[in-house]
Amino acid sequence: MLTKYQSLCYKIFGKKAAKSTQIEYIKRAIEKAFMEVRPEAYIAFAWMNGILGAIAGIVLIILYLFVLPSFVSLPLKLLAIIIPSPILFGALAYFITMMIPESRANRRKKDIDTKLPYALNFIAAMSTAGITPAEIFKNLAEQPVYGEVHKEAAWIYRDIAIFNIDIITALRNAAYRTPSVKFQEFLQGAITTITSGGDLKKYFLAKAEEYMRENRRQQKEFLETLGVLAESYVTVVVAAPLFLIIMFSVMSLFGGSKSTGLIMYLLAFVMLPLANLGFAIVIQSMSPEV
Repeated sequence: MLTKYQSLCYKIFGKKAAKSTQIEYIKRAIEKAFMEVRPEAYIAFAWMNGILGAIAGIVLIILYLFVLPSFVSLPLKLLAIIIPSPILFGALAYFITMMIPESRANRRKKDIDTKLPYALNFIAAMSTAGITPAEIFKNLAEQPVYGEVHKEAAWIYRDIAIFNIDIITALRNAAYRTPSVKFQEFLQGAITTITSGGDLKKYFLAKAEEYMRENRRQQKEFLETLGVLAESYVTVVVAAPLFLIIMFSVMSLFGGSKSTGLIMYLLAFVMLPLANLGFAIVIQSMSPEV
């Protein structure tokens, strides 16, 4: 669904955007990101953002050359940065907009890979009860606890129930558009099992066990890595700063230079917070969500 701004962009650039060479790339990225927007509308949106970025750069040049000099004295060296700002701002706005679907798709991929082992346990339990694959995906689509996996299941059931697509084609379409390689492999295996006349219940049970075993292995590796990071944290963020603070304090007592106090302030109020933030970001990016 388009916002008013996106609708305006589509009205202005829609026809030209439909002929863009980026149309196939952005279509795949939008499907993987689960974004409800037409690819040509999104490209028009990116073009408009690029134009507005260029306009912002032009405004900056006007301010720098004609407005700000009457208030403050500005160095001429900054012109080397200010003059190309329309191109830089326009390109930056365009590329950031074009990267948003891919970024969302990567977040969906991580969530699917994390929730998939637990969703497969649900699928295996449903198949053991003799429920058909279509009903299994319908029930899975009603379980938001499984994150992005339940959205993938909702798309599969939508294809079957609303568009009257057979289960094999629906699974093949889902395997094509999902950002998760693991979920794609699972769906392709299900397609192979159905077309070859295999036992789908046994396949679901085997994949659930396989993915849970892999999930336990990943959790164990994460805990081991976390132990290494904890040791590094103690060394880098606790022991080393204490040693430096003590050393600089002793140096200042014996007539150290004036820069000693500045270094201590930088250590306490800049380096330590940045080091803690860095460790927090690394751990957050590595931690498996459960």
